[in-house]
Amino acid sequence: MEHAQSGIFDDNNRHSYFLEYVITNRDADTINALKNALRNISDNLNCSSVIAFGRRLWQHLDNQAEALDFTDFATLSGPFGHTAPATQHDLLIWLHGDDLDGVFDAMQLCQSQLNGVAILALECPGFRYKDNRDLTGFVDGSANPKDLAAKADAALLPASHSHQQGSFVLTQKWVHDLSEFEKLPVTVQEKIVGRTKPDSIELEGDDMPKNSHVSRTDVKVDNVAMKLYRRSVPFGNANEKGLYFLGFACEQQRFQIQLERMFGLTQDGIYDKLIDYSKAVNSAYWFAPSQTQLTQIVTT
Repeated sequence: MEHAQSGIFDDNNRHSYFLEYVITNRDADTINALKNALRNISDNLNCSSVIAFGRRLWQHLDNQAEALDFTDFATLSGPFGHTAPATQHDLLIWLHGDDLDGVFDAMQLCQSQLNGVAILALECPGFRYKDNRDLTGFVDGSANPKDLAAKADAALLPASHSHQQGSFVLTQKWVHDLSEFEKLPVTVQEKIVGRTKPDSIELEGDDMPKNSHVSRTDVKVDNVAMKLYRRSVPFGNANEKGLYFLGFACEQQRFQIQLERMFGLTQDGIYDKLIDYSKAVNSAYWFAPSQTQLTQIVTT
């Protein structure tokens, strides 16, 4: 029986480290060296992890890749001047755990194993902020499915699929303009987000603007809710603060539908007011295979 990568659902993630790599050569020797590196990483990590692949690399690893409806991220440019630039890389490793030492050591292990095989294109350490809040002060992931079965239903490909228990992944690095956002009265912030700030209660009726973040991302298609399982992580230093968005879904189109609604690319022409205060600077799609398939790939 196929098993999902356990790191997708492991909630013990006070500390995170995101690594995105580019594989510059896809010849047989490099692919074999990559498999050896990933096997050594998987065998020696002392924290939770998720390993996912960009489309171009995945095609070299999976002889059934054509069975996935899987595309690279394409830049989104909204009619109101907002952009989500495509920064599609080949390999994503998410390391997380409650022990900062363990996460840091795992990052060092990845770097040493992948040296000479892959080039680090993006790194982003992150942390849990207070009671799972974004740096804007709002609780993040309030709309997530609540129990494990519902999380798996939203995040994982079903048993009927050739890639069962795998997951499509969207990552985006969002940089917040906190100084401008914090100038707004809390009641205005709440209308932008669509939830109350202290206790994350969703606004209702006329109190919920059509351009709130909740309104633009809570969507159904043919009466099917486009649910995601969000595992986003705040990051920050003295110069830059924001959110590394991390989402898992059983269909890649769920991400695309929500993004087009956020950026005002749907027929109603409404965009998500929150993106006036947060800018996407990196965006990529990935596929995280089941643990069973990942093990098979790195050992053959």
